[in-house]
Amino acid sequence: MTAPDTFRPHILVVTDHHDLAEFLQEGLLYGGFWISVVASAIQTLEIFRLRMFDLVVIDGGLASLGGNEMIRRLRQRTDVPIVFIDGETRVPGSDGIGADHVIRPPFELGDVVPLLHSMVAQWRREHPGRPSADEAAHHGTVVGDGAGTGNAPLVD
Repeated sequence: MTAPDTFRPHILVVTDHHDLAEFLQEGLLYGGFWISVVASAIQTLEIFRLRMFDLVVIDGGLASLGGNEMIRRLRQRTDVPIVFIDGETRVPGSDGIGADHVIRPPFELGDVVPLLHSMVAQWRREHPGRPSADEAAHHGTVVGDGAGTGNAPLVD
């Protein structure tokens, strides 16, 4: 296991808004996270077939798939914490049902960073034998085992 003082949770940010992606990518990296950003629901679902993340942040304004449907599909693949950003523009089917936490803009990174660290820490306490996203990547594990356990071995 990675030593606590060197552990950097890996967050997947799902948004097709360039400014929000840039804001979160820079701010969360500075806040102690590794960040991956994807711009579509389909990319997100495909990436989750290949790798794990410690937390997912979904922009409720995502145009390609309603936020609730996105969360529902992710929950079939993983049980990691999901944070839903409930944007000012209301997209039908996007109220964050199924997310672990809903953030409403405007928000400050000074409030969000500690929240996300707390959510990851709580999830790790509740799942002590489960690897972090980067540990799983290093040891060749993926999420797609159908049980949402995040520890299925890669198959040739």
